[in-house]
Amino acid sequence: MAFVVTLTGPSQCGKSTIRNFFLANDDEKFKPVIFKKFTTRPARASEDDAVCVLEMPKECDLVYEQYGVRYGFRFDDLYDHLEKGESPIVVLNDVRAVEDVRIALWPQVISLFLYRQPPNKDAFITEEKSRAKSDADEEMVLAAAQTRYDKAKAIYRIYIENIHLFDHVVLNTDDIKYTESQVEKIVGKLTRMVKELKDVK
Repeated sequence: MAFVVTLTGPSQCGKSTIRNFFLANDDEKFKPVIFKKFTTRPARASEDDAVCVLEMPKECDLVYEQYGVRYGFRFDDLYDHLEKGESPIVVLNDVRAVEDVRIALWPQVISLFLYRQPPNKDAFITEEKSRAKSDADEEMVLAAAQTRYDKAKAIYRIYIENIHLFDHVVLNTDDIKYTESQVEKIVGKLTRMVKELKDVK
């Protein structure tokens, strides 16, 4: 038996880092794989879990929007991984999408909320400056950072109000080893569940 592992959290919470911790725990009982979603935003450097498109493909069963960008995928792609004994690691930054996946695939879903800190305006300004071109107008950069910060605050509140949707909260602290150990404990729980199901059969 395999599981879909969903990762949800605000900007800058470390979703990519935690996803990579799951991928590093590959063994005969837990086969984590990257799950690719369609997205209407431009491609990012070294991105490996998105297929960038101009329009969302009609065959997508689940579509959601965040920061004005659409994301989507087919449930059949999740089922294909599960049938192969693979556990897709899916970044889902929308509580309704998390709920839809849980309804469709229960009990083969483990949903995680990743917590680092509430949105920090200075961090958004720093990140926006690093993304901007050297000749970018500073007022536009600050305005973009403010917009992203305001949206992040609203989304963060939505996550907290829907914390009941998640099976675990992963605390992504400055102690990277502690964060990694939390992932290892969750993987251990999943492998025990697999063993218990096999013993029942």
